[in-house]
Amino acid sequence: MAEAVANDRIRSDERFNLASGGLSRLKKRTMNIRRVAKNRNGQSSIAPVEMPGLDNHLCFALYAASNHMTRLFVPFLKKLGVTYPQYLVLVVLWERGAHGVGEMASALQMDMGTLSPMLKRLEAKGLVTRRRQATDERRVLIDLTPKGVSLRKRTEQMLGEFYCFLNMPLDELFNLKDQLRHFVGSAGPKETKATSVKLPEAVS
Repeated sequence: MAEAVANDRIRSDERFNLASGGLSRLKKRTMNIRRVAKNRNGQSSIAPVEMPGLDNHLCFALYAASNHMTRLFVPFLKKLGVTYPQYLVLVVLWERGAHGVGEMASALQMDMGTLSPMLKRLEAKGLVTRRRQATDERRVLIDLTPKGVSLRKRTEQMLGEFYCFLNMPLDELFNLKDQLRHFVGSAGPKETKATSVKLPEAVS
């Protein structure tokens, strides 16, 4: 008799555990459905974080560093007679040779509305030429003039002076550059493509 009562109790416990497990799974499934529905309604299920101070914002640190670097570099570029965006165009041409306008815009991540007037100013300074490709007149090629080629040596001298002016170990500067490139290549959704930017350029 006692054994029969014990067996009935065991079977009762098993039914309870099975029911509890099923209920637990049902609750989890319901929570997941609610979470998906919440996300579809445009509300994030990610917990908020405490608001950091200004100096603890990554975006502000990058913004301040970019502005600081530009302020330090611009006086050296004035020795060459070019603006910072114009300097970037010359760097691409010195490194890679003649480029189509579209390829240049892609390399510098600039929009055409920013790049086209800049190329005209560089052409007016006698540093680059713009010509239509013989095999495809729709394609405009940008190339260096002899004056643009010779400016490279002056630029190399300027860069040596600039690195001395920064007064920081070169390995620290190069490590910083590598970390920033890693950030640009890794941060954000993988399907996000680099977008073109507008760089302010003083008319010169």
